[in-house]
Amino acid sequence: MKYLGQTIVAVTLLSLTPLTALARPLACRSYERTFVATQTRSYWVNICGGDRPAYYMARHKQDARLSIRLPLRDWSPQGDYFEAVNGEYTYLLTKTPRGMFLTVNRGTYELLREPVLQPW
Repeated sequence: MKYLGQTIVAVTLLSLTPLTALARPLACRSYERTFVATQTRSYWVNICGGDRPAYYMARHKQDARLSIRLPLRDWSPQGDYFEAVNGEYTYLLTKTPRGMFLTVNRGTYELLREPVLQPW
C-alpha cells in the first residue's frame, strides 16, 4: 500500500511537469560557443562563452524552474575544472582521476555530487 501511494505521488509530480522541461537539454545562447555540454542523472550542464569559457549553466531535468546561469570564477585551460559561485554556493564541474563530477557545495558542506554521464 505504501509503495502504491509513493507511485501515485511520483506520477502526479511528473504529470504536472511540462514535457518540454523533461525532454529538452540545455543550450548556450546563440552568440556563444559551447565548451561543455553534458549531463548527470539529475541535471543538464553547459559551459558557455566567447573566446574562453565564461558561464556555468545547469538545469534540473524534471523541474526547469531549477536552473542557474553564473559567471565562472575559475577554470582550467585544459578543460578539467570549471567553478562558479553564487553567494555561499559553489558549483564545480571537474575531471578527476576517479571520474567526472558535478559538485555543489555550501561553504565546506557538500550538498550534491553526481557523476557526469557524458564525457567532454
